[in-house]
Amino acid sequence: MRNSALLVIAVLIAIFAVPPAISVASATPSGPSVAPSPSFFVTIGVDPGGATRFVPATIIIPQVNITLNITFMNNYTVGGGMVHTFSIANSDNSVTEIGNSSTASVAPGKNISFEFHINSLTNITYKGVSFTPESSGQGIRWFCIPHRSAGMTGEILLAGLTGPTPEKGILIRAYWIGIIGIAATLAWTIISYFIIKSSSGHFKDHHEHVRKGLP
Repeated sequence: MRNSALLVIAVLIAIFAVPPAISVASATPSGPSVAPSPSFFVTIGVDPGGATRFVPATIIIPQVNITLNITFMNNYTVGGGMVHTFSIANSDNSVTEIGNSSTASVAPGKNISFEFHINSLTNITYKGVSFTPESSGQGIRWFCIPHRSAGMTGEILLAGLTGPTPEKGILIRAYWIGIIGIAATLAWTIISYFIIKSSSGHFKDHHEHVRKGLP
């Protein structure tokens, strides 16, 4: 009887001392969740005066791995306006991946909205398809299909990647101002030296001494 009681006590201690496996599993922290990429919203129009150019013609994104949401507005309607597109071509020009002429032609007074993911300046994903966009030299080129030959293009740039081009005219002007300043300072120093020397008593005595023919 005593041994049976001890056995029951030992079983109870084992049950309450060791937590169930399911409790251990629930206490395990879950892995970190992956944060979604940020979105960047931009509205692009056309020149209200009728010129074949985008306004603005440059999109500056804060980072890559970003979803770019474009609203393209054909806001020029004078005289019936013109049809425009916002297009990005594959780098080999084999196909216009974004905004081909059959799906993205925007009539005057109309607009279109779409989005694509910029993985890098050399890779875009649009509707589940990744491709290498045409380069603008510093970023991604976009254009209007019917007016590209007229110069209606734009570009997507990464903030901080490129700096402003220095103005050579200002640099050359500053150079010559510095040269003129140095020359003027040198000339004033020489003139001041002779003025001080000629006005000193020692110089006058020596000059009078030479005038009298004395050694």
